[in-house]
Amino acid sequence: MADFLIGLDVSIFRAINNFCGWSPTLDRIVVHLEVLKGSLFMGIVGLLWYWPDKDIQRRRETILTIVLVVAISLLVNRLISIVVPYRDRPMYSIGVNAPTFEWHADLEHWSSFPSDNATYLFAIAAGLWLISRWWGLFFGVFATLAALARVYLGIHYPSDVLVGALIGIATGFVINREPVRKRIAAPILALEPRYTPYFYGLFFLALAELSGGFPNTRRIGVAIVHLFVGYNR
Repeated sequence: MADFLIGLDVSIFRAINNFCGWSPTLDRIVVHLEVLKGSLFMGIVGLLWYWPDKDIQRRRETILTIVLVVAISLLVNRLISIVVPYRDRPMYSIGVNAPTFEWHADLEHWSSFPSDNATYLFAIAAGLWLISRWWGLFFGVFATLAALARVYLGIHYPSDVLVGALIGIATGFVINREPVRKRIAAPILALEPRYTPYFYGLFFLALAELSGGFPNTRRIGVAIVHLFVGYNR
């Protein structure tokens, strides 16, 4: 059974990756899809944050909780990647089609399974779904395309993004609940009218980090780990 699932995973990967290098235009669209993640997320959050209606308090609390959800979902993702056997990325292990132009993936030397990219994108989609079904669905479709782009480019196997997506969705729905919002997000939101400049300064930094999956935070964390264990491990 395991061999069948692995073979199916590779077959689906090949079917998607075979399109890579077929069209320069398609290659560029897929590669630059990464650039849209932050802008799209920030735009949606800005719209929902300031939309004037009776649900503005709950909506803002949910947005603040999304920051916590994404951080926890990525921690869960990393713990799973440490526990399960290391999986090399397909671009390094089985050979893949490359884009028609020079391109290098900005990757940490982490296991391919599960996909942290899919994890945080679908964690965001789950949070937006709790605010608005339409915005959640819209971002979910975008997250699906962005995850498939990772398969297209040979960064992940389909199972990597599938499990990553399930982690993000599950974490989003489990944590972003009213008791958590009232206990954690509501007190933070109460600071907004009292310390407006500081609140929005820190809020913007948090959103900027979240929109990329906390890249700078992760690099700082990796640097701290290497400080104690060295660079040979």
